[in-house]
Amino acid sequence: MAFPNLSYKVQLQHWLKILAFLLILSSCTSAPSGKASPTPTPKATPRPFIDTWNNIHLFQTFDYGISDPAAVARHYDFVWGANLENVKAWHLGNPHIFVTYYIPFQIDWGTFPDPNTRHGLAYWKKVHPDWILYQCDRTTPAYDKEETPLNFADPAFASWEIETYAKPASQAGYDGIAVDNLTLGNRYHACGVYIHGKWVKLYTGQYDDPVWRANIIGWLARMQQALHNLPHPLALIPNTDFNVLSPSDPQFQQLVNHVDGILDEGGFTNYGSNYYLTGGDWTQRIQIMINTQKQHKPYFVISLFPAVSHEQIQWALASYLMGKDHTASLFVSTPDGYGSDVLYAEYNAQIGTPLGPMYHVQHVYFRSYSHGLSIANPSATTTYRVKLDTSHSYRDLYGNAVNQIVTLPPHSGLVLLYSS
Repeated sequence: MAFPNLSYKVQLQHWLKILAFLLILSSCTSAPSGKASPTPTPKATPRPFIDTWNNIHLFQTFDYGISDPAAVARHYDFVWGANLENVKAWHLGNPHIFVTYYIPFQIDWGTFPDPNTRHGLAYWKKVHPDWILYQCDRTTPAYDKEETPLNFADPAFASWEIETYAKPASQAGYDGIAVDNLTLGNRYHACGVYIHGKWVKLYTGQYDDPVWRANIIGWLARMQQALHNLPHPLALIPNTDFNVLSPSDPQFQQLVNHVDGILDEGGFTNYGSNYYLTGGDWTQRIQIMINTQKQHKPYFVISLFPAVSHEQIQWALASYLMGKDHTASLFVSTPDGYGSDVLYAEYNAQIGTPLGPMYHVQHVYFRSYSHGLSIANPSATTTYRVKLDTSHSYRDLYGNAVNQIVTLPPHSGLVLLYSS
């Protein structure tokens, strides 16, 4: 800013006065006590997860069949749903392991740590009738396995969960809360609640309901904030599905923003129903896995099989290795194998670190690692013969030499190690 009617010397004096005034202001404080304003305390966050960049990383789903957790803890990065009496042993055996307390989504799970104290419909009709979710006939509760379905959209419900489960879990040494059955589809056709005896419709009752998903995201946001603000912060890791969301859907990003990790029980085998993810479903799940880790959130993928054979574990491993980044672990089991320590020999493969993302060639998907190669054929119907790069020789995970041409049947995988 210039002063056009003043001489240069006078203007300079004006500028010097202004500069001095500004210097005085800069030395002043706005605090009435005369002390400097305190620096804002950064928001607390849960402790970090183990880096999974190198080789194959495992996690454990429940631990009720493990008698000595400390002895096996070194094999695992994470325990989804640990019993209270095992928490110290897990941490003793592996100081970096991440251990979570289990609760199901939107239902009463008793009092910490005993789910056998949970209440039935009559109790909730008496204590909190406005929390009971009904179907659109306004009479039938939207049952989840015959447990009373509660209105997670009410902010008071999340507060009740924090007081009932999260605070004691934090005090007991857990690292997070594992939330089961957080379905993005309105599976049990919830429709509304009665508030002060008056029917309030919340949802359409249809499986695909954007309001249902929006309310889930709202619940996640409230829970995550409350968990992070505990004196000993906890992480929020739900078991969720992606049947109604694509990685490009804005609600997917909102969901990832408000969790600290994802458990994918459906994985690449659709909950062990003898149905494999194939085609676009398979590639989309890989993309979800990658996008989650790009947000520095871990992705824990389960592959369930009626029985685990060499072919099936190869499919699980090859698929996992396609999407593994710095925060991804897997669990392979039969549906009744939860809670057990089962370590397959294939897990010991020293495949090294990824050299780049997966790529599509010869009708199948490849991903190169520093010491090996992952190949997957997600086709539902077609077998492909694939020629390998001749700059390497290969062996399979069982020590057998592999020819330069390999055959991949539908929905199959192959993990190879370089032998030269």
